[in-house]
Parts: sequence; C-alpha cells; structure tokens
Amino acid sequence: MSAPDLTAQIMEQLRASGAEKHTTLLLGAGASTTSGLPGWDALATRLLVGSGSVDNDGTAQLLLARQDPLIVVEAARAAYGEAVWLRKVRGALYEGVASTEFSPLQLATVAHVLGGEPTETSVITLNFDILLEQALEQESGEKVLSSTTGSATAEDGSYVVHHLHGVVSPVLTESVVLTLTDFLDLISVQDSWQMALMREAIGRGALIIAGTSYRDPDVRQWLHTALKEAPIEHAAIVLLARQGFDVDKSEFAKLERALSAQWTAVGMRPVLMHDFSDAAQVIRELRHLNEDGYLAPQERTRLIWDFHAKHFAALQEIYVAELGRNAEAIRRVVGVDRLNLTLWLADGHGQLARWAAQDRVYLEAAGLRTVETGYDSPWIAGKALGSDTLLFQDLPSEHTRRWRSVLALPVPAPHPTLPTMTSAVLTIGLPDLAVKYEGSKLMWGPLLGTIGDEWSTRLTEHLFLPPTGITIGDTV
Repeated sequence: MSAPDLTAQIMEQLRASGAEKHTTLLLGAGASTTSGLPGWDALATRLLVGSGSVDNDGTAQLLLARQDPLIVVEAARAAYGEAVWLRKVRGALYEGVASTEFSPLQLATVAHVLGGEPTETSVITLNFDILLEQALEQESGEKVLSSTTGSATAEDGSYVVHHLHGVVSPVLTESVVLTLTDFLDLISVQDSWQMALMREAIGRGALIIAGTSYRDPDVRQWLHTALKEAPIEHAAIVLLARQGFDVDKSEFAKLERALSAQWTAVGMRPVLMHDFSDAAQVIRELRHLNEDGYLAPQERTRLIWDFHAKHFAALQEIYVAELGRNAEAIRRVVGVDRLNLTLWLADGHGQLARWAAQDRVYLEAAGLRTVETGYDSPWIAGKALGSDTLLFQDLPSEHTRRWRSVLALPVPAPHPTLPTMTSAVLTIGLPDLAVKYEGSKLMWGPLLGTIGDEWSTRLTEHLFLPPTGITIGDTV
C-alpha cells in the first residue's frame, strides 16, 4: 500500500488511544533517511571504514550483520580516539550531503504540531540531526528549542524537540549515544530524564512511534517501564513500515502475523504499512479520526477513482487537452522538441493507473495499464506515489529508445475538511539523460509547481462541490 491505500481498519487502530487528550510523536531514523541522511547501519559503516577498523563497506556490513551492531561501532570509536570521536560522528552523518529536503514524515509531524496548541503535542526523536527543528521554524516562524535534558517545555512559549540520544548539527556536536558503552551507561542511570519523559508521554495520552525498528535497548527499557504505569486507555502505537525492514511485499506478508504478535506481546499496538510516507499520512489523519463523517484515505481515494470512472469519456477529453497544453508549455521552457506527459491515478488497492496522456485518448477505464505503488516500485510513478517525493531519474537503456529520463511529480488531492493526500502522479518522459536538464531546473521548477497545483485542484473540484455546483457535463 501507499498512503492512498490506508484502510478504515488501519485508521480504526488509532482511535481510543488517548490521542484526543495529548499526542507524543517519537520519530526514528526513517524520518531522516528519506531526507538524504544515512540510517544507523550506513552511519556505522562510514565510521568503521573511515576509522580504518575495516578495509571496505562489505566487511563493515558483514560485521554489523553477524554481531550486535552497537558493540561493532566500539571499534571505530577506539580507532579514532575520544579527542576526535564526536567530530568524526558529525562528519559521517553529513558526509556527501550538500543540502537536505524535509521528509514527508517530518512535514507531517510539523503539520500536526502546528494544527493545535503547542501544549497538545510533544515531539521526541532518536535522531541526531536538527531537521525537525528547521522544519518547525520554517513553518511556524518561531524559534524551536533542541532539548537534550528534558527540561525545556512548550509552556515556555517555544516549540521543543527532545533528542533522546543527543544532537549533531552540521556545525556542532553535543554528546551522542551511539555505541554499546553509551547505551549501557544511559540504561544504568536511575530515573533518567529520558525515562521521566516517556512516563509523562504515556501518562498524558497516546505515544505514536514512527520510522524506527525499535532496536535501541534503552528505549525498550523506558517504554517497558512506562507502559506498566500507563492508564489502560492510553496506547503506545508503533507504525511499522515495510520500508524500515528492507523486504519486498511478499516477504513482508510472511512477517506480518509474527510482527503483530511480538509487538502486542510487549504491550504496544502495531499498525503495519509499507512506506514511511504511509506513516506520515497517519500522523496527518490523527486530529480528524473522531470527526463525524470521517473517511479513511482509501475511502477518499476510491471516491476519486469512482468519480473518474463514472465520467471517464468526458474527463478523457478534458484531461488530454489540458495535458497537451501543459506539455507544450514545459517543452518550450525546457527547450526540447518532444516529451511525454502522463497522468497516473491511484485506485485505492495498491495500483496506479495510467489514466491520461497528452498524445492519446483511452476508451475505457478497464483497459488502462496499472503498476504497483510503493517506495520500491519498479516504476517511477509508483515510486513517487510511495515516497510522496518528486523524483527524476534515468531510464534503463533497454526500457525505451524514445525516452532517456523521466520526472515524476506527486499530485495531492485536496478535501474540504480532511487532510490532503497524494493520489496521483504526473510523469514527464524526456529525450535525454537527467543530468542534461539539471541546469534548467530553476526555469521550469516554478512551471511544474503551477501545473501540479492545477491538477491537484482538478482532481477533486467537482467531486466535493455541493449538489448545486457545476457538473462535468457543463464543462465539455
């Protein structure tokens, strides 16, 4: 599934969790890896190779797979020495990162925080980076505090991000919890501020955990203790994305029953999904779950799909004409003789249909080509929907002789009262490799934004109009 496929059954698991009282969002590496920063294993590999502890990435990965990863990193720390350790961690974290973009999970967290009073939501992260703070500052226009002591609160009049394992900004590194020794030292502290924070979180309402594999031993201990003391009506919900386990859909299907059982056994409520962007959509939905007339993302996606199927012939005429105008505008700005512009539409069942193209008219919805969605989809359109991110990549040489690269732009579908979700993708096939167009991004980026906004409105403007609104028949 991708975000448009989140079912009513999945969303029901989020109800009666205590979120209506207070929500604590605990984010792991999945919130930052999709922004271009390394995950834990990649960071450990960089440190092991950079310190000379091993000769290459393959040997580092072998060590990490065969032993407790936490003790493996002790080798890098010993090789570097304490005097430069923190500086080396900072270098490994930001190695090769010229710039970062906020991930869907980070943006969804920011939207949730800003959707209510500052005291209604707490934000905790296992990550070292400060992307969450930067996203909050950009959207709120206010200073955001990075707390590594647990003492800062939203009552101070500022937004706060609590870092359980320390802070590593591009220019400053505070103490970090990274090796086995660090974790053992932290666990040995009685009534640490991290433990107190976890107790408070579950005592106040729901704890939503996203983007983490939950393998940190200290977090396990804190939550185990906090859950024993929590009110029975307050839940700790873990959003388990297949993306975090690095397995394909068939492998994940084999794991689902065991994953659900193991998390339930330790007192947590598991919610299984496929992409980190699914978790982002869940967070966007939290404030709306108990509203009258609430529709889950899949239900909204099916409404959009059914509406388009019902008015298929009329919409084909409109959409083909609009795509033709869009393609001509893009062609002029990019400076190419030809390109291919296609609209893909999610069906709410894990598939994305090639709904309309600028150079042809389809005769019926049943005959449309469909592809799988998801962060690991073999099709860039499906991948863009699964990651909820603009993608630009070269096509394999055997894929097509006509198009050498393709850009995929996710298109959100607005709803009058419920959160926006991405349910369509525009793809642009181009005759040369992506690198040729890098220099022209500044010229055609604004145009793509305008075109994307127009299609976003077009997808649902007639569907959600009141009964007195215009009909499709009036527009053709």
